[in-house]
Amino acid sequence: MLYEKFIMNRSNWSLDDWLNWQENLNPNQIDLSLDRIQEVKEKIRFNQPEIDIYLVAGTNGKGTTVHLLNSILRLKGLNVGMYTSPHLKKYNERVTYNNKPLEDTDFIDSFIEIESVRGEVPLTYFEYGTLAAFLSLKKFPCDAWIIEVGLGGRLDATNILNPNVSIITNIALDHQEWLGETINEIAIEKAGIISSNAPCVCGALNTGEIIGEIASRKNTDFYLIGDDFSLSNGVNGSVWSSKSKTIEKIKIPDHWAQGEKNNLAIALMSIEACNPDLLPNTEALNQLLYSFSIPGRFQIFDYRIPWILDVAHNPNAAINFRERLGTIELTDKNIMIVSLMKDKDLEEFVSLFEDIVAKWVVCTMNTPRSLSGDEISKRLSEKGLFNITVLNYPDEAFEYIETINHNYNAVIVTGSFEIVGPCIQWLENKN
Repeated sequence: MLYEKFIMNRSNWSLDDWLNWQENLNPNQIDLSLDRIQEVKEKIRFNQPEIDIYLVAGTNGKGTTVHLLNSILRLKGLNVGMYTSPHLKKYNERVTYNNKPLEDTDFIDSFIEIESVRGEVPLTYFEYGTLAAFLSLKKFPCDAWIIEVGLGGRLDATNILNPNVSIITNIALDHQEWLGETINEIAIEKAGIISSNAPCVCGALNTGEIIGEIASRKNTDFYLIGDDFSLSNGVNGSVWSSKSKTIEKIKIPDHWAQGEKNNLAIALMSIEACNPDLLPNTEALNQLLYSFSIPGRFQIFDYRIPWILDVAHNPNAAINFRERLGTIELTDKNIMIVSLMKDKDLEEFVSLFEDIVAKWVVCTMNTPRSLSGDEISKRLSEKGLFNITVLNYPDEAFEYIETINHNYNAVIVTGSFEIVGPCIQWLENKN
C-alpha cells in the first residue's frame, strides 16, 4: 500500500526529479560500503548476466580504458553496455548501449523497480544509480559490459559484480580521505575488485608487486604492464605485445601522451585475457585510433580562439594533460580557467601549467565539494602567481573570457568534470 502510494505520488516525476530526490536519501555524498547495495540487490533478486564483464579501476585512465575497450569490442561487432561516471552534461551519458545513451524512461523504470523493494535502506546517489544502470542494461541484448569503478574499488558499488576481467590502470595519491594516505593503501583498495579465478590486468607499475600478491591469493592470472605486455616503439609504428600475441605498425595519435598509450596497452591485454579472438588486426585498430576521441579529454573547440578542455582533476592527470599540451604549438600567452575539489592538491596541479599561462580565471563549481573561487585565488597568490580574476560561477567565467580573449592565444579549461561539462554546454550554445 505504501509503495503504491509512493508511485502514485511520483507518477509524473521526471528523471531530474528522481535524481534530486535520491541525493537526500543518504546524508553522506560519499559513503563507501557494499552493505546497502548488496541488501537491495538481494531484495530485487538481481543476477548478473552470463556475458563478458570488464570492471575497470584506477586513479587515472579509467575512462580512456573503458572507451577504448568499448570501441574495440564494437569494432568486432559485439553489443556493448557501458557504465561510466560522472557525466559531463546529462545523466544519461553514464549508461550507454552500443554508444547510445539510455532514455529517461529506462532509468525511471529501474528506479521504480528499486523503490519497490528498497524499504528504508539509505542508498547513496551513486549506489542507487549503479544498481539502476545494471538493471537497465540487463534489459538489452548485450554481449559484454564495461563498467567503470566510481571511487576506490573494494567498497565501491560496482563491486557487486563478479567480472570476467578485473582491470587496474594506474595508482596515484587521490581521495586519501577515503582510500588511505599511502600509495600502497590506495592500491589495496583498488585491488579489491579482483575476482577469484578471473584474470587481472594491471597498468600500475609502482604497485604491481602488492596488487600481484593479492591476485595470487585469489588464484587469478595476473598481467602487469612492462612485464607481461607492453606498447613500444617499432620501425614502422608502435608494437603491442604480450607473451603470446603481437600487433605491429600501430599508428598512435599525435596528441597522445604516455597515459593514453598505457591505456591502449591495458585495453588490448584485457581483451586477450578475456577472449583473444576479439583482438583487432593492425588495419582495423589504426582506423579506430584515427577517429578515437572522448568528450572532455583533450577536447578542442574553435571559438574565436582555441578552447582546450580536459577533465584532469589531480596532479597525476595534470601531468598527462600537460604532456598532451606539449604536442601542439602553444605560446606562453594563454588563459586558464581552473577549479578543483577541496581534497585536491591545488598548488601541485597548477604548477604544471605556470610556464604557459599568462592569465588565471577561477570560480566556484556547482557542488559543495568545490574549492571556492576566493580560496583558489588566495592560494595562487600565496604561490606567487598573479593576474588572477575570480568569478562566482562557471558560466560567468566563460562569459568573461569573451571580453579579454583577443589578448590571448588559447583558453585552457581543466580541474574537474564540474567545470569542463558546463564549458562544453556553453560552447555548444555559442556555436
